[in-house]
Amino acid sequence: MATIRVGLTLMLSIATFLLLVLASQGTAAEDFHTWCKKTTHSAKCIDVISADPRSNLKTRPSGFCTILNDKAKAIAAGTTSKISSLLRTTTDPLLKRALGACSDLYDGLNSRLDQDFSMLNHENYSNLAIALTGAFDDATECEDALNDPKPLEPSLTPEIQNVADIVEITLAILNLNECHKTAACIG
Repeated sequence: MATIRVGLTLMLSIATFLLLVLASQGTAAEDFHTWCKKTTHSAKCIDVISADPRSNLKTRPSGFCTILNDKAKAIAAGTTSKISSLLRTTTDPLLKRALGACSDLYDGLNSRLDQDFSMLNHENYSNLAIALTGAFDDATECEDALNDPKPLEPSLTPEIQNVADIVEITLAILNLNECHKTAACIG
């Protein structure tokens, strides 16, 4: 009889543990959805975070920022390669100048995206916000260079815009996180 009680107690404990784990995963999913819905590109935010396999990062703002930043870095690396390739092969002097500017801007963008979001706190907030704002500016300046005075290389525009959007989302979540800790927002 004692063996049955221990076995039943053990099974109930395991079932309770599993329910708690499943319930916490549901809360985490709702949590990042809630945060994403407060950004200007909410659908893209939800898509990027949902697609990431690292469930341990989907439970807090620092994890959301890490996932988004990693996605922006991956896209930016691909865009940098594409810019380099086009720069080597183009003969159009206007396009060559614009691609040269973009190459320099993306060097800066890539280094600005090399950030650690594991500890979001008031002390590192301004450094992260400055880096992300700079990365956003680099992407938009590259897009401007490629479209002034006319669209020179439209194939890069979606990638550049995607990086700018994801960086903007990351900055929004960073700002929202800081607003929750203090009574004022920056940016």
